[in-house]
Amino acid sequence: MASRGTVVGFHPFETYAGHPGKDGANFDYVEQVALVEADGGVVPRPHNLVDLCRSDAVAREALSGVDVVMTTVGPHAYFYFYLRERLGLDFRIVRDVRTALWNGYLQQESLCASYLRADDMLLHASRYSMGVFNTVLPHLAPKPQAVCYPILHSLPPEAEGSWVGSGRSAASTTRPRRIGFVGRLTDDKNYGQALALLDELRRRWPGRYELHAVGERPPGVPGPSSDTTDYRWFPPVDRSALWAMFREMDVLFFPSTSSLETFGRVLVEASYVGTPILSSSHAATSELLPQTSLVDTAYRTDLEFTTHLAGRLGDVDVERAADLLGAGEAPPRATGYQVFRGHDRYLTDLLRRGPEAVATDAQVEPTPLQRDFLASVQMSNLSTSFDREAADDIIARLRSHFVALHRRGSLRYFATLATLLARSRYRAKTRDFVRRSLVRGEDFTNIGGIDLQFSHLIGYEPRFRIKA
Repeated sequence: MASRGTVVGFHPFETYAGHPGKDGANFDYVEQVALVEADGGVVPRPHNLVDLCRSDAVAREALSGVDVVMTTVGPHAYFYFYLRERLGLDFRIVRDVRTALWNGYLQQESLCASYLRADDMLLHASRYSMGVFNTVLPHLAPKPQAVCYPILHSLPPEAEGSWVGSGRSAASTTRPRRIGFVGRLTDDKNYGQALALLDELRRRWPGRYELHAVGERPPGVPGPSSDTTDYRWFPPVDRSALWAMFREMDVLFFPSTSSLETFGRVLVEASYVGTPILSSSHAATSELLPQTSLVDTAYRTDLEFTTHLAGRLGDVDVERAADLLGAGEAPPRATGYQVFRGHDRYLTDLLRRGPEAVATDAQVEPTPLQRDFLASVQMSNLSTSFDREAADDIIARLRSHFVALHRRGSLRYFATLATLLARSRYRAKTRDFVRRSLVRGEDFTNIGGIDLQFSHLIGYEPRFRIKA
């Protein structure tokens, strides 16, 4: 008789309908679920995380007999660790982190620390991500971890290497070359520097460049400094339209120095198409792009940053970027995306076999640029872990609030919203969350929503500086 496959429990992640702009993690979780459901070597066992938190009986029925749980739930993996101990169950947990110096996943790892077992695993999208967490939460360094980012299976084969550019030469005085910016149009993504680059190019070579910005633009975010025909903004577009945009960009400009950044999915997608890239040297860029694609980046050493807010950690050298573009030589095509070939199989192998499946020949050490940055980060007010009793108490309270926030219209729902407002240290941000919850029906699939508000309830807000 054939042996049964590995039973994998997971929440079938689906971003709530009113979400204005999905982050890379929203796509990643959906793609991971699809991989598990399509793999013949595992037995998918879907469940609903909210239902598990609502009832011990439901949780016991859903998780009994499961070999491993894949935590496709944003920074809420601690619920599975808590339930495993509370219900006396025995399954492995494969969790992930999707942001860097930011409350959500730091809080997750601090809450999980006392529950970790030898065969639990932590997955990262990049070597930089692993470096960040091993540096600021040193208890993780000896624990089973892997860099695993199964993305290429979900990309259309016809898009690979399909870049053609705009068809406009650098010397043309009649048809502008196209610079692309893809991502949230926010300060932490250095969107202002994309506009500054356009201004600099306009000053030096009027009419020779245009900027196409693609992404969610929050209220109050400015456009270009003057009314021009060389700037266009596109709200978030579907993937097929984005592939077409990548193909017709002459250069993608990626200046982000966001404190959230662990990876930059857009870099993989653009390099997959073959689009030349000019980028900051922050986060994972130095492991994905050649040195000639990186623009000098100066970190802001005069500020204290909070992990509760997305922070712009530095600035790229806009004048140098303009020099490189004006020289007329496109950056080389990046091939860093090739590192992720086979990661679909790698993920399912990790789910089946656990830590013994971790690739021993994989490059997981930070790059020299990343090591220098990590050595400069000075954390404060960071609870690296909670003892079991404290963690049990905290997670039990968060569990109750988590359920309440998914029972819209109930008395407990309104009571929890009121509690969040009363405890918030960032009232404007919490009021915005409350509005989205009431009007759009936001749930936990907006990463940076409920999970971030929970930090107010437990007083979790690490801060950091970047020393010179």
